Formats: sequence, C-alpha cells, structure tokens
Amino acid sequence: MKIPGETSRPSPLKTPELNLTDHGRRGVWIDLQDPASIELICAEGPDWIGIDGQHGQPELPDLLGLIDAANVFGVPAIVRVPGHDVGGAGRVIDAGAQGIIFPTVEDGTAASTLVSACRFPPRGGRSFGPVRRSPRYAKPTPGVPADDPLAILMVETRAGYENLDAILAAGPDGIFVGPYDLSLSLGVDFDTLISADPDGILRDIAQRCADADVPAGIYSGSPELSAAPISWGYSFMPIASDYSLLSTATRGVLADYAARYRTVSR
Repeated sequence: MKIPGETSRPSPLKTPELNLTDHGRRGVWIDLQDPASIELICAEGPDWIGIDGQHGQPELPDLLGLIDAANVFGVPAIVRVPGHDVGGAGRVIDAGAQGIIFPTVEDGTAASTLVSACRFPPRGGRSFGPVRRSPRYAKPTPGVPADDPLAILMVETRAGYENLDAILAAGPDGIFVGPYDLSLSLGVDFDTLISADPDGILRDIAQRCADADVPAGIYSGSPELSAAPISWGYSFMPIASDYSLLSTATRGVLADYAARYRTVSR
C-alpha cells in the first residue's frame, strides 16, 4: 500500500522472522531501556529478545530504538504490553515488534479480541497506520499473514489454565506461561513448579498446546531451569535477562578477583 510522500527506494534490510517452534529456542528478556545494551546482547546471537513493557523500564517512546537495535543484528523482538489495551498494542505493533505478548489472559473472549488486534482484515481487526517505524525496514502489507506480528497470550493464573481450551480456540500464535504468577495462583513454590511440576499442570499446558498446534513458551530465566520445560514440550523461553546477565557477570568478576588476589576489603 503506497503512502503519499513515502520513499520509493527499496530497503536494504530484511525484517527478522520470529519463529517460536524450534525446540528450546534461546530468548533474552529485556528490562532496561538502553538500545546500547540490546546491541551488546544481540551481537551474541540470541534467537529473540522479549522487551518487558509491563514490569520493565521501557516505555512506548523507547520501543522504536530498542526494536531497531535488535533487528539490525537480525534478532526479532517481542514486546510484552502492560495489559489488554488494543489501541496501545497497535502503537507497539507500529513501532515494529515482531510479536506481542498480552499478560493475564483468562478467557476465550479476551483471547479472541487480542488475537484480532494483531491481524489485518480479513483475519482480524488491526488498523493500518501510514507511519510505521523507520524507513530502513519494509512496511507490512495488509492482508499478508506473514506480515502480521505474532499474537502470544500469557496463561499465568488458575482461571487462565482452566479456560485454556477456549483461549487456544481463538487461534493465538503462541501461549506463554508466566510461572511466577501461576505459582502464586496455584499456591505452589516457583522453583518446585518449574522444575518438578508436581501436579502436572505445566505438562498439561504443553500437551494441549501441542494438540492445538500452538507453540508453548515459558519464562525460565536460566539454562538450568529450562531443562525440565524443554523436556515437557516448551519450545521458546527466555533463558536469561539483561538484569541477570549484568549481576551474574559482575558477581563472577568480583569473585574471580577476590580469589586471585585474596581481597578482603576495598
């Protein structure tokens, strides 16, 4: 769709493709709002980044720079939006996100509305805006499914789990389990839930997603905690966050220095 005044020169860059189905893909969760830190992370080749617009620092004006910082390294960006505001989600999509995570989806009605918000007609009700991100990337073509961002719905409460079949019936592109809130809702310790799944709920979610041909993801936060979910069938997850990478690396360097030079005080 040609926009008056838009450049006719083709973009030399290709928008990264977001793939949630490869087993155990390596994501990095982003809570900071600095494009330079995303460049450092994406230069190392994660499969995707998840920008946290719900609990993290990034705000809407930050997203264009954050997403572009990932995309120039060929890394697709998913953005978790704060809630179910369809208009706000549309602005995040216009900033160039390759996927949207909607938090706390608990029924089929909400699921259908949110999935529709990510898709141009006739598949959905997404509005087409003439201004989208920088001209370095091609704009989406309305009606082409491959140009729609992935609609990923979070199941993170008992109600969401109990209504999973109705949520899956809305046809999302992915289900993302929030184990921290889910553990609180179920009254189960987080570490126990994600490593042992004592009641089989995480296994059940993964199986029902597989039966519906919908990729299942989960926030694990570390390679160690990813092992069990991968064995249960979860195909995408953040295995680290920018916060944890900074703190872990700093702690390791300080411990190494102390061990080498037996430092006991500054």
